[in-house]
Amino acid sequence: MTGEAENVSWIIDTGASNHMTGSLEKLKDLRKISACPVGLPNGSHVLPTEEGTIKLDNDLVLSNVLYVPGLACNLISVSQTIDESDCIAAFSKHRCVL
Repeated sequence: MTGEAENVSWIIDTGASNHMTGSLEKLKDLRKISACPVGLPNGSHVLPTEEGTIKLDNDLVLSNVLYVPGLACNLISVSQTIDESDCIAAFSKHRCVL
């Protein structure tokens, strides 16, 4: 999935508890948060201390996106999307529909 946020790819992640990005410059409306450990794919842990909002396109705005220093990808959390948008997620071999 790509969007207005500089045509950056986002991974739809069923295992992530929060939306996350390693790019601080993409976040708008930044605010400090209490640090909570986030596990990285290499096994290390990082303590994000900020979160913000990212507009992916006219219809999709992600709120409460954690800034995770060192994260080399961007993640859309399915569980956070369902919780915040009161929607349903359906997956098939070639599609994900929210």
